[in-house]
Order: sequence, then C-alpha cells, then structure tokens
Amino acid sequence: MSLPVERACQQAPSPVLVEAATLYEAGDYFACHEVLEELWREAAGPLRELYRGLIQIVVGLYHVQRGNLVGGRAVLARGLARVERYPSPCVDLDLVQLCRGVMSYLRWIEAGATGPRPVPPRWCWVRPVEGCE
Repeated sequence: MSLPVERACQQAPSPVLVEAATLYEAGDYFACHEVLEELWREAAGPLRELYRGLIQIVVGLYHVQRGNLVGGRAVLARGLARVERYPSPCVDLDLVQLCRGVMSYLRWIEAGATGPRPVPPRWCWVRPVEGCE
C-alpha cells in the first residue's frame, strides 16, 4: 500500500462508519449496507476500496442470513480480497481480526454449512471509539 493509504488509515473513524458498525454488531446487515454505501459514495480517496470491501462483507453475510450460501460466499470472498489489502489497523478497525473471521465463515460455507453457524466476523476497534461500546 502506498503512503497516502497509510496516512488515510491513521484517521479516526467517521461517525458514519461508527453508525455502520453499530448496525453490523446488531446483525442488521441490510441497514449497515445502506449506511456504508453512503460512506463509500462520498469517499474519493484511498479508503474508498476499503469501504467497498466492508460493504461486500456485509452483503455476503446478509445473503447467508437469508439462506443464499452461494451468493454469500462469492460476495464475502470479494470483500475479503479488498479488505485484506489494507494495513491493520485502519480507521481504528482491527482488520486482521475481521479478515480471520471472514475466512472462518467462508470455510464453514465451503464445508457445506454443516454444524453450528460460526459467530459472524467481528468489527473490533483498536481504541475506544465514541458511540461504540
């Protein structure tokens, strides 16, 4: 990643990202996706692809939540490929932990989604973020 990406990743998370994280943690993937799209549309810099990857992860989980494992797997994999290109942490998100969770979820889908559904990948902040618990 280039220096502008590393600088951009040092920013504090925007209030819109914090709102999206709250919706995500509540399992409201559809609403989270809508909020993230607002952030992605407005982003013009190096974080734009990170936001796109987060959207794809959320949409993938939404598909799985609704029983579409094939679509969920495809979108989760695309999101993971985008997010794992960024240094961790980025905008105070622990991307290493998020990517590990997505990989675990993908392995569960690829194994036929048998057994208990894994806990969805977590969005963990590396520092306390105002508005998040």
